[in-house]
Amino acid sequence: MMLRLIEKDIRFNWKWALLMVLIAVAMPLVLYMDREETRVTLFVYIIGGVLANSHLVSKACYQDDGAQTRRFLSSLPVRRAWLVLSKYLLGLLCLAVTITLTSTLSLALGLRPSVQGALIAAVYLLLYYAVFLGVYFRTDYSGAEKANATFMMLTVASAFAIDRSGGRLDEMVINPLAMLTGVGLCGLIFAMSMILSLQAVGSRD
Repeated sequence: MMLRLIEKDIRFNWKWALLMVLIAVAMPLVLYMDREETRVTLFVYIIGGVLANSHLVSKACYQDDGAQTRRFLSSLPVRRAWLVLSKYLLGLLCLAVTITLTSTLSLALGLRPSVQGALIAAVYLLLYYAVFLGVYFRTDYSGAEKANATFMMLTVASAFAIDRSGGRLDEMVINPLAMLTGVGLCGLIFAMSMILSLQAVGSRD
């Protein structure tokens, strides 16, 4: 049933799913046309990843709220946990698809993808979905959009700061243990957001 809910979100919002794929593919293509670049920078992973991931799940949540779909689904014999988990799993799916597409196409074009950049982008996206979906299930779509706008502005500002810094972060060697710890912590925050969302939805019964 949970997979059916994810399929529903993708089918009803196929244009946003297509846009997600196009953005993930376009970022390395733009770099490829710039003959001076031989690697995929952290800036591309962060900005491309956030832009690609900022529509599908958001529009699916908007549809659930605006069309009263969430209330209708709640009246059906569908576990409320599935309604929450399907959105979080859709977010993880979008994250994996965009980073994989960007890295795979970069390799095919002869560019050098950055494992470090991909992991840092994953950190940003895990936090993005933790914040957006956490606020959405505890309040509503309007509240989630305000949190989304704030997070996006902070992300873009930090990405520009990294790109304009004297020592570019994507060229620095970060301790692998520290990197994995950061990913693990963000994964934990993502999981805690999901648990709190499950509790919030359950308390409305």
